[in-house]
Amino acid sequence: MYINSRQLAARWGIAPSTIASDITRNPTKLPPFIRLGRAIRFPVAEVEAWEKQQLTNTQTSR
Repeated sequence: MYINSRQLAARWGIAPSTIASDITRNPTKLPPFIRLGRAIRFPVAEVEAWEKQQLTNTQTSR
């Protein structure tokens, strides 16, 4: 299953233009994506894996 950049932006609560800008200027800030003609698609499994990698441990030791 794939989502488009607008759906990814909604998922993350950011502007679609931010995703569009990162696709061309800094694609390493995004999960892996594929181009289908002019369309950009993000595999949902890749998005979820990328999100897990971005998590930081915020728990403090007690």
